[in-house]
Parts: sequence; structure tokens; C-alpha cells
Amino acid sequence: MFGLNYRLAFILIIVAVIAKVYQRQIVEIFENAAARYLDYAATKDAESVAVDFTDTRNSVVLLTPEQLATYNGEEGRPIYLALLGVVFDVTRGIKHYGPGCSYNFFVGRDASVSFVTGEFEHYDPEIADDVLSLKSSSLIELANWQQFYEKDYEYKGKLIGRFYDKQGKETTYHKKYLALLEQAQQAKAEIDELRNKYPGCNIEWSEAKGTRVWCTTTSGDGQPRNWIGFPRKLYNRDNKNFHCACVPEAELNDPMFKSYDNCDTRADECFYRV
Repeated sequence: MFGLNYRLAFILIIVAVIAKVYQRQIVEIFENAAARYLDYAATKDAESVAVDFTDTRNSVVLLTPEQLATYNGEEGRPIYLALLGVVFDVTRGIKHYGPGCSYNFFVGRDASVSFVTGEFEHYDPEIADDVLSLKSSSLIELANWQQFYEKDYEYKGKLIGRFYDKQGKETTYHKKYLALLEQAQQAKAEIDELRNKYPGCNIEWSEAKGTRVWCTTTSGDGQPRNWIGFPRKLYNRDNKNFHCACVPEAELNDPMFKSYDNCDTRADECFYRV
């Protein structure tokens, strides 16, 4: 055993000495070999030496509605659903999406509208993903649902149909949806800004007097301030819906605020019936 170790150590010493003495020649040998390989590779088809890195999230995997319908979780098959034309694998959520489970209605199809309407009784492929007529708040809710699936489930591809064409590119319909969504998000941002600036009123209801609205230094989000304000109607952009806002006296003449009917302009509380 000792003799074997001695011989091995001796051989390693000899190799080290040779490598030191002939270091330049060894480097030249490797450089020449590398150059010959590159010359050889250059004469071949470029694909034979190219390395292809693929981003699977951006790859276009296209499914027809008929193909998507087969991913229904039956007989051990994967479970897919589509939302706004984007396909997700929800197999790991089988207790929610499996056959007979609460969200199985969405499996194997794009039923985007039902995500915000809660209509699970009837599926009509002609209107199930037709979202352009939905309210602005519903479009934002759908976008939030899509973010949820992107975060919690695996992206699989795109559904050929209303949102994507046969090449996987956005349709005109999809672009209209995105434009409406952007408008809805801008409107919501404006409303949120107004609500931060003008806190909501205190509200209570009684059968005798109806709805009462009034302001205090902590009305709205509960954060104290150094002014009370007066209750006014603050309408949304659609000019149909409003909420009660507490408005400082100096801004009461702004036309975006409306007084309550049968309520004095300087009253600190107002009553109304719906």
C-alpha cells in the first residue's frame, strides 16, 4: 500500500514538472485545437452549433375551443381554463375545479363573463367571453382575476377565438378590451384620488327618516383632520352613480359637487330616500 502511494506521488510530480516546462506548448496545442473546431463549425449549417434558449412564458401554444374542452380533468386528464383568451393549467386546484366541484363550470372553456356576473347556470359560447359590454368596474375585476391566475397557476398558452387569432396575435376585439380597461383604470384612479381628498360621509338609515348623511372630523376613512365639511353628492364619471363626500366650505361652489334635495346648502346633515 505504501509503495503504491509512493509511485502515485512520484507520477504526479513528474506530470507537474512536464506541465511547467512545456506550459507554452500545451497552451498552443489547445488554442490550435479550438481554432480548428471553429473553422470546422463555420462550414456547417448554423443550426448545428447554435444554442436555442426558449422563454416558455412567451412561447405561443395555441388551442382551439375544441382542444381546450378536452382538458376537463376527466379520466385523469389535466384541467385547463381560459380567461380573456389566456389558458391556464389549474390541475393542482382539482378540489375546486375537478368534476362536480364548485368552479368546474369554468373548466375547458373561456367563460370570462361569469367571473364577474356569477352566472353559472347556462354556458353560451357566443357570449360567454364577450366582455366589452361589461361595466368599467367589472373590466377591472376581470383584470384582477387574470393577475390571480398568472400568479397562482401555470400559464399554458392562448385560445384561438375572440382575443387571439390563429397566429396567436391579439385581435381587434382584444385591443378594444385593453383600451376600455385602460379607461376604466384611469377613471378608478381619479375616483380614488377624489375620495382621498374628499372623505366619505357618515351614513345611517332609519325607517322613519330614511338615509342620513353627515360629516365629522373623522368621517370617511376615520383619519382625523382639522375641518368638518358639508355633505355633497360626488358623481362618478358616468354621471349616474354618486357617493356622499365631505367638502370644505371653500370648495362648495365646484360644479362637480351637487347638493342634496331639500337640504340647506350649509346644513351639516341631510336626509334622503332612495
